[in-house]
This record gives sequence, structure tokens and C-alpha cells, in this order.
Amino acid sequence: MDDAAYMEMALRMARKALRFGEVPVGAVIVRDETVIAQAHNLTRTDRDPPAHAETVAIRRAAAHLEDWRLSGCTLYCTVEPCILCAGAILLARIDRLVYGCPDPKMGA
Repeated sequence: MDDAAYMEMALRMARKALRFGEVPVGAVIVRDETVIAQAHNLTRTDRDPPAHAETVAIRRAAAHLEDWRLSGCTLYCTVEPCILCAGAILLARIDRLVYGCPDPKMGA
């Protein structure tokens, strides 16, 4: 698959977030052309302020790989990550970020 196909998966997650009354942001993490995690915002559902799509996907990917280091991974998200998520992406050592649109208010 290519970037557009993975971004479409992230968009599907964003639509799912909207159905749950969440801010419609989705994220997908890929390594070696294999999807290892998908997520959408869960802030309201989980009553957890940092449960953004990116951080939830990072946690799921780390659990799947049994390693906090996500080197070799690409994170696809529908909107430019906020500063919290940008920090998590850096700490997880994700190699590549692809986002669908900039966020002039909250984007890092």
C-alpha cells in the first residue's frame, strides 16, 4: 500500500471517532508495510485528556511490538499532531510522520 491508502485508514478511524462523539482524528502506525496499530481520539470516552489518536496508537503499537521504541515505523494521522503528540512521537522514536492537514491552532 502507499501513503494515500494508509491515510484513508486513518480517515476511517476519524469517522469512527465522530460517531462516538469524539474530536474526529484518526491515526495508523505502519512498519514494513504492516499496520501494527490504529486508533482514534478517546479523550471523552475514556475521560483521559491525553488520549489523542496518536498517543493511543503509539501505546497500542508499543504493546503489539513489546517495545517502546517504534523505530522503523511511520505514523499516519489525519491532522497535524499537537505538541503533546509530537513529543510522544519523538519519544517513541517513530521515523516518519504523515499528516493530512495542518492545524494552525494546536499543531506543533
